[in-house]
Parts: sequence; C-alpha cells; structure tokens
Amino acid sequence: MKNVTEDKEFVSTRHRDAEPDTFDPSVPRLGRRESEPHSAEITYLHDVLIANFPEDRTIWDLHHYFNVAELEIDIQFDISYFRGLKIPYTLASYHANKFDNKVPTMAINILSKSTWRSDFAEKPEYCRLLEIPLYISFPPYHVTKNIFKPPFIRAYILQNNGTYQIHELREITITESGEWNHNAIIDVSEIVPFRIGLRKREQKHQGDESLYRLILIDPENEVILLTEKEQKEQELTQKEQELTQKEQELAQKEQELTQKEQELAQKDQRIKDLKTEILKMKEELNTKN
Repeated sequence: MKNVTEDKEFVSTRHRDAEPDTFDPSVPRLGRRESEPHSAEITYLHDVLIANFPEDRTIWDLHHYFNVAELEIDIQFDISYFRGLKIPYTLASYHANKFDNKVPTMAINILSKSTWRSDFAEKPEYCRLLEIPLYISFPPYHVTKNIFKPPFIRAYILQNNGTYQIHELREITITESGEWNHNAIIDVSEIVPFRIGLRKREQKHQGDESLYRLILIDPENEVILLTEKEQKEQELTQKEQELTQKEQELAQKEQELTQKEQELAQKDQRIKDLKTEILKMKEELNTKN
C-alpha cells in the first residue's frame, strides 16, 4: 500500500487532534530509548548499516545541531546515515558546522509513546527544511493511534522542488516461512544503497503483542542485509552445512569402500571354493586311476 503526497508543501495536521505531547525537545535527555523493542531496533539498524557500509558514517541516538534559514535546529534522530562521511572518532552529538554543514542522507526515528507525535509533526518539517533526502519513521509495536498501528512504515522522499513525497507501507514484506511480498517494498535505492521493508519478529512484547522490524533489502535481489553477527552466524551455518555435506560424502565413500571390500571378499571366497573343488576333482581322478 502506498500513499503519495507530491507537488505541494507537506504540513502534518493529524497531531492537532491528539492529546498534548509530553515530550519536550529542549530538555536534555539520556536517550530516546523507552523500551526494549525501541532499543533493539536502534541497535539492529545501526549494526546493519555499519556492517554493510563501513565507508559511510552511521550515528545512533544523538542530538543533531544545524543552522539553516537563520534557525538553530536541535533535532534528535535514532539513526542518521551519512553517505561518504568520514568521522574516525565517536561523538557526543553531531554539529553540522564542524562537518561542512553536511546533513544525513537518511534519518530514522523509531516511534515511541512519548515522541511519536513529534516524529510525525515537526521532525518531517525540520527534515524538509534541512533537505534531508530520506526520512523514515515506524513503530516496532503498537505505540500510537490505531491509524498508525503496525505493520507500518512512513518514508518521506525529498523531491527536486523541495517537497516530500510520502510512501507508506502497511504490509509484511517477508513472511516467517521466507515468502516475499514484492508489493510490500519501498524502493529508495536512488538515495541509499538498499530498499526497505517490514518483517514480523518471532519475539513478543509484554505477553502476546507482535513486534515488527524495519529491514534493509538488497537493491536488486531478495536478500536482507545482515548485521556483522548475523553474517558470521550465516557463515558458520554455511560451514556447518558444508562440513555435514563432506561428512555425508565421506560416509558414502566409506560405504562404497565397504561394499567393494565385501565384493572382493566374495570373489576371494569364490576363488577358494573353486580351488577346493579343483583339488577335490583331482583327488577323485587320482583315486580312479
């Protein structure tokens, strides 16, 4: 499912009917992580990006400071991904004026109960003002109004005229059995080196509530980009499968060898039986003579 708004300035209005937002962006915070699922998704996306794109810079869970149109902007992203940016050291916060005023190629906010209105309201406006090419928001579980109940992704794609085109996804991309739904993929590969989709996690939240994960997909193939840990686990599984196959081949060769030894033993026995029979015939012949 895809909803598109184009050729006009995007202004969010849904938040105006919601109850007051208790989130205050001016108050210092220790982090946006408000639950285990929220923390898990930040960690997962960070690990996927750094494992697959080590030449780029991925920042997680930091304040970002920008100066644009005579405004000083402090915006918080769970994930910010900068193509081609090299920062060899860790950061306490990102100050754009220290890095040629570079903005993220992609920014992601994972919705939480206290920040989802902000993530849908002023955050996209700031991102549009900063001309961030791709802004994504999604809930890992049901934290918002029912209209945004997962599975749900909203992607804001910057257009040449400076407006955002909005794409929404409300379907699972890949089932637990590994079946792909090609209609449930948002192609953002002109901006970043992957496409995006959703999958349902096996783990549950607080009893029996479903959990969802934003996945990064190869631009051309039905392949989910993996974290370094997942890559190593996959390599280990492949090596174990190769070892099992080698053991099976060895067992088969041993079985074939055993069979050949048995056939050889049978031939030896037949030769012995023939020799015995010949000797017996000679003895009988000598007796008659």
